[in-house]
Amino acid sequence: MPTAHLLPSGSWRCLVYAGKDENGKRKYESFTSPDKKDAEYQASQWQIRRNIRPEDRSVRETIEAYIDHNAAVLSPSTVLKYRSLLRVHYGPIADVSVRRLTSEQVQAYISKLARTRSAKTVHCVYSLLTAALAQAAPDLALHVRLPRLVPKEIEIPSTEEVALMIDSAPDDFKPVLIIASTMGLRRGEISALTWSDVRGNLLYITKAFTLESKSSNFVLHAPKTNAGIRTVSIPPAARPCLTRPEGVSPDALIIPFHPNVITKRFDRLMHRLHMPYHFHSLRHYYDSVLLSLGVPDKYIMARMGHATTSMTKQVYQHVMQAKDQEITESIDNFFK
Repeated sequence: MPTAHLLPSGSWRCLVYAGKDENGKRKYESFTSPDKKDAEYQASQWQIRRNIRPEDRSVRETIEAYIDHNAAVLSPSTVLKYRSLLRVHYGPIADVSVRRLTSEQVQAYISKLARTRSAKTVHCVYSLLTAALAQAAPDLALHVRLPRLVPKEIEIPSTEEVALMIDSAPDDFKPVLIIASTMGLRRGEISALTWSDVRGNLLYITKAFTLESKSSNFVLHAPKTNAGIRTVSIPPAARPCLTRPEGVSPDALIIPFHPNVITKRFDRLMHRLHMPYHFHSLRHYYDSVLLSLGVPDKYIMARMGHATTSMTKQVYQHVMQAKDQEITESIDNFFK
């Protein structure tokens, strides 16, 4: 059993060997308490938990371990989402040992969850569960039926609506709308732009404000995927917004708005104009313009900073539905 030692402060500290780091240096976990027995108890409980086989952990502990082990390779927003799912869901099966977990138990939980939650939420809950189980107990096979996902219709403003947004926005907010609608930037990318990112008629996107998983605050990071690091040509409509005023430092922010401020101001504008769009709708609009111009998917991905074509395919379906309606109206008008 670990033994605690008295510190000069009067507290008791118990050190427990925790293996070696990547450089071969010994690591220790430290447990401190005003009471000697309590420090030793904390240390012994840590040893017990550490020696438990992965399949003997509870579902909650397994998901917690999965999030902790993968936090460094997941985006901060994904880590936040996973922790939120763990906090809100899994109640009926949270304390069940992975070794004793059955398909029947999971199916009963999923079926109950589907009565009060959207199909998308149910799929997210199950996806996190199976990912954690695959890492901890790869031989465990679950057979569970999930509710059918109904694709959500995305909202894409028309060119006329985007023009009205820009015309109706306050002067200090117009550049945000112009950059988003003519270059497809995300709000976190827009907030992170400095004048040094503008070089001639090119904009270099190498950073963005993203949610930090532990504090839920926005912090400056490289884009969450390599595809997000890109160079985009500046169209004529956006050049006045991206021309550095004389005397302004190259390190100064171009758009001095926090990402949340961009969202709130855009939402107020939509409320005033009685429009149903979100700020991300401007990225969809830019995507739809590139599609209508016949730009190949790989070039759209490069300009948008997409790692996959999934979003472009959703926008494509929306564009084709609108085109089909236009064709139908033409046919109906001909045969009147």
